[in-house]
Amino acid sequence: MKGFQSILLYVVTAAVAVLFVLHFTAGKKSSSPASDKKEAKDPNDSARHIKVAYIDLDTIQKYYEFFKLKNNEIESDKQRIDNQIQSDLSKLENDRVAFLKRGQSITQQEAEAFQQEYQSRYQQIGQRQQTLQNQHLDRQAKAIDDIQKRINLFLQGYNQSKRYDFIFSTQEGNPTLYYKDSAFNITADVIKGLNEEYKKTKKQ
Repeated sequence: MKGFQSILLYVVTAAVAVLFVLHFTAGKKSSSPASDKKEAKDPNDSARHIKVAYIDLDTIQKYYEFFKLKNNEIESDKQRIDNQIQSDLSKLENDRVAFLKRGQSITQQEAEAFQQEYQSRYQQIGQRQQTLQNQHLDRQAKAIDDIQKRINLFLQGYNQSKRYDFIFSTQEGNPTLYYKDSAFNITADVIKGLNEEYKKTKKQ
């Protein structure tokens, strides 16, 4: 389900953005007025070294176990709904065909009664489909929320020791970085940590 995967990848990007905010908020709180004044007085001071890394969203989608689990659940749920609605429509069509096979023996009263019943059942299927789709969207939103919470928590803890100033994201067809040196690719490290955290929750 490409739509769900796109949403989840957007969530990963949003989680990285949260990390930016947390880092620079902490940085502002830790700086003292004295140091601010010093920087203002000496514009010739060189900028401090900036630590940068990036994660590949396609790779996270492919190897993060919790991501794959939720994606499979959403796909299965959608397939279940499609199968159920198709089954209801097929049964309705079979009943229509069986009724028409009676041919000339059908009275006008029977025809009118069947037409009303047919329309009523068709509307009920449409209402059932809408209800099931709404439930599906609720489950999808919950899955996205679960993934977002896990990634946010992991990145916050991960960056306490790594202390990156920037963590960018990249994705085939929609790159944030147009040039990237693989030496700064921390995707494998992030996936490893995310999967380890996921395994711990499975044991609980």
